[in-house]
Amino acid sequence: KMKSKLAALARSFRWAGCGVRHCVLHERNFRIHLAAALFVFWLAGALRVEAAGFGLLSLAAGGVLAAEMLNTAVEAAVDLASPGRHPLAKLAKDVSAGAVLVMALASVGVGFAVLWRPEGLLALWRALLAHWQPKVLLVIYLALAAWFVFGFGGEKQTPA
Repeated sequence: KMKSKLAALARSFRWAGCGVRHCVLHERNFRIHLAAALFVFWLAGALRVEAAGFGLLSLAAGGVLAAEMLNTAVEAAVDLASPGRHPLAKLAKDVSAGAVLVMALASVGVGFAVLWRPEGLLALWRALLAHWQPKVLLVIYLALAAWFVFGFGGEKQTPA
């Protein structure tokens, strides 16, 4: 009995992983938020943000990613229930997308509250201007992020 409960728990985690994988592979906006979150966490590390700040940033970034996933779920459910155009289907999709926007804007506020350290940001800017290595790393990150957002994954599709 305990083995079957553990197997059921493992299956539920596997299915959740399939949902995350689908969003990474097929949802451009999810990848945008993920790339932005990685940059924010790098910046927080460079600024030596304390654990509580990392916690707030994690909650904000996780909230945005979770909202984006819920938006994807709402869109899929609406498309299944209402394949044709309908004003209520549009409303459901628009409100769901609006929820992501609200969460993203709130996370920007959290980011500013945690990361706004003029002296640290100025020191990072000076290091960027003074040395070639940070410039190269930034260009590499931006190129990889652009590929991840726009060139990675495939067309939206319904998972099996």
